[in-house]
Amino acid sequence: MWKQELRALEEERRRVLERIMGLSSFEGFDAEKWEELKRLVYEPLPLSVDVIIDDTTLREGFQMAGLLNPRPEEYLRIAMMLREIGIERLEIMMYTKTDREAIKLMKNEGLTPLLAGWCRANRADIDMALELDLQQVGISHPVSYIHFSKWPDIPLEDLVNRVVDAVTYAREHGLRVFVHGEDSTRADWRFERIFINAVAEAGAEVYRICDTVGCGVSDPRAPLPRGIPEKIRRIKAETKIPYVEIHAHDDLGNAVENTMAAIKAADGLYDKVYVSTTFLGLGDRAGNAETEKIIMNCYMHYDVRKWNLKPLRELAVYIASALGYHLPINKAIVGDGVFAHESGIHLHGISKLPLTYEPFPPELVGQRRSIVIGRRSGKHGIKLKLEEILGRKVDENDPRLMNLVEMITNEFSARERRYPIGEQEFRLFAKRAGFEV
Repeated sequence: MWKQELRALEEERRRVLERIMGLSSFEGFDAEKWEELKRLVYEPLPLSVDVIIDDTTLREGFQMAGLLNPRPEEYLRIAMMLREIGIERLEIMMYTKTDREAIKLMKNEGLTPLLAGWCRANRADIDMALELDLQQVGISHPVSYIHFSKWPDIPLEDLVNRVVDAVTYAREHGLRVFVHGEDSTRADWRFERIFINAVAEAGAEVYRICDTVGCGVSDPRAPLPRGIPEKIRRIKAETKIPYVEIHAHDDLGNAVENTMAAIKAADGLYDKVYVSTTFLGLGDRAGNAETEKIIMNCYMHYDVRKWNLKPLRELAVYIASALGYHLPINKAIVGDGVFAHESGIHLHGISKLPLTYEPFPPELVGQRRSIVIGRRSGKHGIKLKLEEILGRKVDENDPRLMNLVEMITNEFSARERRYPIGEQEFRLFAKRAGFEV
């Protein structure tokens, strides 16, 4: 029976592959063909909620232990590149001289509508935001009893009134207000519900669910306080706050998963949802959900095309350089090794159809494909590398190619070499094999 089924599928297989290969090319990137290919291979899921990236690299990201303190000009360049990507809100710090100098530079470049000052729940912080001519603030305050251990003698009513006063004061001075519920995923819902309604009545526009230690759960079945989808649903049903936001930490490695869970939970309940992320996932301890990963997940799975993807790699490299951050070679989307291929099986696959081992073209995010010649490279890889250097096709039966393959194979087997062959060294091998390089 199964043989008959396979014979029936044979024609379908050939038809699908012919269409896929007609839209894909190893030689270059065609944006229109890629979009058609993406819809064919990754049929998008529906998503009716507008995802607003609230990037907090300039606040949370810069708090990461061990990073260099950025200069005002570096603040500015990162902010401008985030704007180029299409980020709609940039959360910033205001407390140091460098912060304030950077804000002035950003204002001069027309970034003011995007900037949001991070504030504690007091009027002095809000006055600082007003002095800097900011138009919006985020007021941060704990909501879990665990975090209230800092103030054991202050009644709950006084803690709520503290935040309500700050929100009221900010609104009276014309500021848009987000309220951040620190440690929301360990908060008593009975208290948190009262807290959210109180700040909503005072004029807050958005409530941020802060998964402060990364213990939130993406499973729709998970109960409060850790169940993020359930929290989204309960906030909509039981509070008056207009919008919600998710700010997920990566202590358990689930920040991206939890952020995407919040987006999916908000779909059908809200017309827009805010997601607080940092580029490269920079942030306290294990960091946060990566801006670039949320963007690419929304683009690949839900066909959200509101962002400019091309600067992603460039911004990653710049941030790593400016902050003294080690960019992991295997960092998804923007790492050096994401489009690097060494093994013969992989190189054979991408030479026939890049989609075999590349989920999307490197050019899409400002990357480039890299062919690495190492111990696991075979004839296909060596031929591809040679063609890349020569800028032309090479006949598979060219005796010089055979000679080159033999020399490189011997280099690894006879000398027990452990590291790949670099670009210049490969050129020397090619010359010795008889190619004009």
